[in-house]
Amino acid sequence: SGQGALDDYLKSNGSEDEAERALVEGLKAVGADEGLAQRHLPILRFAKEKRIALLALAPELSDLDTVQKGGLQSLDSERRDTYVSDAQGFIALTQEPKFKLYADKSLLKDYKPSPSEATDEAATKAGQANFFAERILVHEACATAISKWATSRPNSMVVTIAPIPDVRFMGGMNGRVPRVCQHLNPTSLVNEEAVTTILLNPNARETLSESKFLRLEIGTAPNNWTYQTKIADYLWFSSMPKVNMIPRMMNEQ
Repeated sequence: SGQGALDDYLKSNGSEDEAERALVEGLKAVGADEGLAQRHLPILRFAKEKRIALLALAPELSDLDTVQKGGLQSLDSERRDTYVSDAQGFIALTQEPKFKLYADKSLLKDYKPSPSEATDEAATKAGQANFFAERILVHEACATAISKWATSRPNSMVVTIAPIPDVRFMGGMNGRVPRVCQHLNPTSLVNEEAVTTILLNPNARETLSESKFLRLEIGTAPNNWTYQTKIADYLWFSSMPKVNMIPRMMNEQ
């Protein structure tokens, strides 16, 4: 886990350059991309300056590798329990029509078969199934870590930085937090309204649009209108986006 590296960085009192180098090396040692870790340094510096706790959310790289190769059933039950506190809800979610829409229209769109899988239908299906298992484990693990931390601190606010594919259309870790919180504490007030999702500088491709416009929702066909889901609560841009990038206001109020 990268938690040790994050904790050591927050406690460091010496040279900031040395602390940051040690942080990047520590994160790299547990499988994090070095370039990605470096790009996150500004927000990590801010957290240290403001004395904000940092949480490592993702599962161990070795566990993800196991699931990618053999599905969730290949992961040791004790390791699986580390990431999934609400096992019954985790399983039941995959059968819900709204989640099935999300999986079909968003999650599985990121699956890219290897050259060997692309020529073998059975291999493609197996690869897609393992990809699905790996992504839902990541999402559940992140939601569980967030929920455990927040549940023990009822007045806290958790800000999560994640790739757009893991939060778009509300079906990733963000969509799981209310269920996990209520599992950990049945009297929890955390519901869908308590979780706000903001996409930063999204482009059409990242919203799975086949045009120049951003895709703002899934579930637009007559047979799935009931489960229509917006892409996020807010879209934030560093500079004014092109007028033709957003086909309409998401919320005119």
